Amino acid sequence: MKKALLAASLGLLVTGCATYQAVVPVDRGDRIASMQPADGTLFCVIANPGSGGNAYAEYIRDSVQQRGFEFKMLSPGSSVASCPYTATVYMQRQTYWRDFLSTAEIIVYINGERAGKANYDALRSAGGLNLSNLVPPEMKIDELFEQLLPGMRPKPSTAGTPGAPGAPQSPATPA
Repeated sequence: MKKALLAASLGLLVTGCATYQAVVPVDRGDRIASMQPADGTLFCVIANPGSGGNAYAEYIRDSVQQRGFEFKMLSPGSSVASCPYTATVYMQRQTYWRDFLSTAEIIVYINGERAGKANYDALRSAGGLNLSNLVPPEMKIDELFEQLLPGMRPKPSTAGTPGAPGAPQSPATPA
């Protein structure tokens, strides 16, 4: 009986984990275009002044560049129509025993038109055990961009990768 009660209590505690995350993926309009890699398209980011967005600028840059975009940071107040792809970013961090991403809002625009949005709130809790402060910020930011820009990672090339069969070697000539 005690074991069953303990198991039920732990189950309720763990299922009470609460972070809020909602993502509306970027709609690129054309189904064919949505499957194509970015191929160096300029992706600009506007971080809101006073937010922790600039604290995570390197993680944002890395995540954007991993998807084949060219990255550029714009000053606050810049137009969302400044680049083919533009994102407004609002992020806050918090520290308990380590830094973690507490809230994030990323809105992506294509040619000035809103195309997708991601919201994340690690502090919005309905009770229970909240382990969101264990997730490194770079992993959470990359996850949000992966959900915003699904399928945008460039295909890895097979040429020159370890384990790929190489060209046959010519037989050694006798000395």
